[in-house]
Amino acid sequence: MTQTSEAAQRYARALFELAQEKGALAAVYADFRAFAESVRTSKDLTTLLNSPAFGRDAKIKALGAVAKKAGYSPIFGKFLGVMATNGRAKDILGAEHAFDQLYAKQRGIQRAVVRTAKEMSGAERTRIESLLARLVGGDVELSSEVDPSLIGGIQLRIGSKLVDASVAAKLNRMNTAMKGAQ
Repeated sequence: MTQTSEAAQRYARALFELAQEKGALAAVYADFRAFAESVRTSKDLTTLLNSPAFGRDAKIKALGAVAKKAGYSPIFGKFLGVMATNGRAKDILGAEHAFDQLYAKQRGIQRAVVRTAKEMSGAERTRIESLLARLVGGDVELSSEVDPSLIGGIQLRIGSKLVDASVAAKLNRMNTAMKGAQ
């Protein structure tokens, strides 16, 4: 889970409002997601953002080159430069998380994560998505994770709510109940 500092949230909100005002919200959202994915898959880019060994000028120059090469929108390119200039390069992924939340809220999308012991079939995924959409009364964006330690069943997280219907959780509850009965 990405940590989101207050500063990252402020930068994300400022970018969101500017992109919305300029009618470039979808483009900036796409750029931000692409950049975040690049950071997550590139050890060099991760090191650049987080390491104090690189000064502000080096970060500004490198992020400018990345933005130009990737063809990011001018708004997003300037945003990267501002964060680096202000010594906040390490907060960019946190800002991406906050921006993503603002974007989903603006579009009325609820995000959910389902964890299962084995990969779900397409039909299972579709069924869960439709049930959640009816439950929340709107669009749901579902991501899935596989965790064999669950043994069976599912864990479902929507926002801050967690429903744990896994076999592992049921076994833990039974174990706790049995210890209390002794």
